[in-house]
Amino acid sequence: MLPQIEKLLAHGDRQVVLLYGARSEAELLYDAEFEAFAQCHPGFTFHGCLSRQPRATDRSGHVQHVLAELGPHPDRDIAYLCGNPNMVDAAFEALKGYGLPVPQIRREKYISSR
Repeated sequence: MLPQIEKLLAHGDRQVVLLYGARSEAELLYDAEFEAFAQCHPGFTFHGCLSRQPRATDRSGHVQHVLAELGPHPDRDIAYLCGNPNMVDAAFEALKGYGLPVPQIRREKYISSR
């Protein structure tokens, strides 16, 4: 994912924000890589969204609730939602509430094998 984002950012006219939802830091995979990438790429922002045990640098709560901080706007934003079906559905409804047209919201749901 990061090499593709790097190519998009090379054009200089894009911003990418990654909201990564997890319950705790132990479930927040690749956060060090995302944070390091953000340090080297000014157009990339990473926010860990931890619902149970947020660190000082994380957003507290679920991804769909953190969306309000970003102020999604239909004239400039495209959203890609991937993850737990409940989160994807809730974030999809929230984004529609901000006026994003359905074609600008891409969705991929996954189910854990645990």
